[in-house]
Amino acid sequence: MNKKELVSAQEAVDKANAKAQSFIDGIVDDASFVETDAFVLGSNGALGEGVVTGYATIEGTPVHIFAQNADVMMGSIGAACAKKIAKCMERACKTGTPLISVLDCSGARVDEGTAVMEAYASLLAMAEEVGETVPHICIVKGVAVGMTATFAAMADYVFMSKDAILSVNSPMYLASTQTSIPKLNKMVGYDAYKSGTSLAGDVYSSAKDLKGKLVDLLSTIGVIEKEASGDDPNRVVSALTKKYSVSGALQALADDGKYIELNADYAKDVVCAFAKVNGISVAVLANESSENDGYMSEEGIKKASAFIKKANAFGLPLITLVDCKGFNPDLKQELSGFALKTACLFKAVASYEHPMIGVACGNAIGAAYSALMSKGVGFDYTLATTAAVVSPVTSDTGVHVFMTEELKQKKGVGSKTVSKLEQQYNDEMGNPITAASEGFIDNVIEAGNLRPCVSSALLMLLGI
Repeated sequence: MNKKELVSAQEAVDKANAKAQSFIDGIVDDASFVETDAFVLGSNGALGEGVVTGYATIEGTPVHIFAQNADVMMGSIGAACAKKIAKCMERACKTGTPLISVLDCSGARVDEGTAVMEAYASLLAMAEEVGETVPHICIVKGVAVGMTATFAAMADYVFMSKDAILSVNSPMYLASTQTSIPKLNKMVGYDAYKSGTSLAGDVYSSAKDLKGKLVDLLSTIGVIEKEASGDDPNRVVSALTKKYSVSGALQALADDGKYIELNADYAKDVVCAFAKVNGISVAVLANESSENDGYMSEEGIKKASAFIKKANAFGLPLITLVDCKGFNPDLKQELSGFALKTACLFKAVASYEHPMIGVACGNAIGAAYSALMSKGVGFDYTLATTAAVVSPVTSDTGVHVFMTEELKQKKGVGSKTVSKLEQQYNDEMGNPITAASEGFIDNVIEAGNLRPCVSSALLMLLGI
């Protein structure tokens, strides 16, 4: 090939990939993207095989990236396309760099027969390997249907554009089953997913908006090194002692009060967030007791389990802020396998490979205590605030089990008297000092001292 032929071939590839290349350039550092396998041709002769692959930097940190190109065969996946994507994923694993996948795919090239099914299977197997090796951030830019939707679901974090659609079944078929034909992005887009599943992490409106969110996420989980915050690790928030709230606790813990909450609209009884505490990237799981009558819902348990597994894969210390009365499934939930969900939660915690700090901030009752902060399940350091209640049962149950004589003596009295007995039970049998005296809780603190105590514990556990 002479120079003229090379230039001509490059120009053809650049023209075919212009939009996909432009999108990549918008989310990585200027002039940092280097394309790989640029001249790959499939059996159909499609330039680039409908996908652009390569490596780049974001804030100076190396990443591997591929972007499906809807301008070439609608970004569809065939055997050659899958092979090109797999090579990019393999390079990410080999070099230990994060993978960013940009999906805009009409589905499989069914005319390739069994070969395309094998190709999809190899990509999903590779996605599992990536998930165990490096962070995988998936961006659903346009269409993700069929097994491409499954691929997205295997990523660690999913961004969706406001116009994106994602479904395993054909979105057109799904639309045909509705009484009125909805807009596809309203039916299977971010707004449709955000409150019903933890699949979609966040939405973006432009490449510029997405880049900012990517940088925030990657820097918070410690992939991108940024200048340390000047926030005092010993900062005391006295207001938290007077009135505890999950948002207040997260702001107290996090450097400069900044954190990234995941799936805020889904399973609101469990709050999951990434943050930095004294410059250390951490994962924080908190119970929102104002939801679901203070119990963990079935969806909340699934959300917590998935988050804990993700945090473990990222290598982050886990901090739990426990304010929960445990589990309270109804008969339908029991018969649909509620115990399997709770087993997944205990497995996720028991197999955690990094430091874990549990804090009782309110109710730490029964299974909630055992799963989310007990030494028995593997927590390395535990705290309780002075307002916490640590008990095998709720105060209502405790009164009826342990205070039967008092109830008999006060038979026929009103709810105020029962409330006093419940408070007595909490003070005597749910007092965190009792658990601390038995060695199950390392320290009892004022809630306002949450940040100093957790900061100190992190340094101790990490040997810093």
